[in-house]
Amino acid sequence: MTSPTRPRTPRRWIVAATVLATATGAALTAAGTASASDTPGSYTDYAFPGAAKGLSNVTFRTTVTKDPGRAANVFWSHQFGFTKGNGAYTGMQANGPGEKRTFLFSVWDATEAKPGSKGSYCVDFGGEGEGKSCRIKYDWQQGHTYRTRVAHEGNRWFGVTVTDETTGASFKLGSIRAASDRVSPDGMVDWTEYFEWNDDRASCNDQPYSQVRFGLPQGDDGKVTAKVSGTKASSSCADMSRIDVTRDGSVQSNAIGNSVRGAVTGPGGKAVEADGGTALLRPPTGADNQQWVLGKDKALHLMTSGLCLDVAESGTRNGTPVLAYDCNGGANQRWVRDGNGGLRNPASGRCLTAPSTAAGTPLQIRDCTGTANQRWTVPATP
Repeated sequence: MTSPTRPRTPRRWIVAATVLATATGAALTAAGTASASDTPGSYTDYAFPGAAKGLSNVTFRTTVTKDPGRAANVFWSHQFGFTKGNGAYTGMQANGPGEKRTFLFSVWDATEAKPGSKGSYCVDFGGEGEGKSCRIKYDWQQGHTYRTRVAHEGNRWFGVTVTDETTGASFKLGSIRAASDRVSPDGMVDWTEYFEWNDDRASCNDQPYSQVRFGLPQGDDGKVTAKVSGTKASSSCADMSRIDVTRDGSVQSNAIGNSVRGAVTGPGGKAVEADGGTALLRPPTGADNQQWVLGKDKALHLMTSGLCLDVAESGTRNGTPVLAYDCNGGANQRWVRDGNGGLRNPASGRCLTAPSTAAGTPLQIRDCTGTANQRWTVPATP
């Protein structure tokens, strides 16, 4: 299994506008669980004008217009090649609960690298090819446009500098020595990757919604600008992905129909937590056992667990316990808003209830009354 911040083989390595290859990722089976195939996400391919040859530098722009949440595992990347040797990619990640967000720059088959600004560092990578990667922990923000410039610095060294165009802040990721002194104008692609798919418990309905705007790549200090030559969604969860081509690039939306990922909070500001198979009320911690997605299927899916919020034994009586149980598509795992801030289970007609605000209180269903112990805030569905 690949860790979130390792340099990764891209989902589509474009060579002469054809496909890529990868050994990781997953696809839904009929049972709704994950198996080896490609990772959910989306791709925008580019072509430069016919006169463009090798580029001394290229500039990309990324704006996450809808943040999937602090507990998301999503990578937005710019992939490119050189006129000789293997390729590279640079981008930004959300790395899950308790992990700092990251920018990175990776080159396959590279053997030399050096860090840039304070806090940056460079490492070797392996497993899906080998090479060098430079990265920095950086708390990127929704709505900010990040300009990434990849530039030849002499003697086949390429440096990457990132600038937040919203605030003006800038940092250098580092420099890596490639096999060429020019970036190829061919085969550039921007992509979104849901790398949590490496976990075989993942399903389409538990991935958080995200949206990103990619600008058109510009080469040689803006002298040449690429055009969108094609778009594609991954085969996994393809009906929940969309790529809209715009005048200045593209917008990629993924996990459409799902909410973003976050806590379900209720009485006393406490959060719904899965403790084993029990659903409890606990102070919010940001941990993965409190991170939920309200799926397109109307179930509340717990992060990287294959568990959903479930009415025990499909019960309908007042006081029936609410559990964290294997997601199965059952009516006892569906939840809808009742208009009073409540979460109603349509199969029973009753609402998610916290009998007390005390930490550790087990949750249950009861008649919907609109009282404070039945009011819940769930992650937003765009």
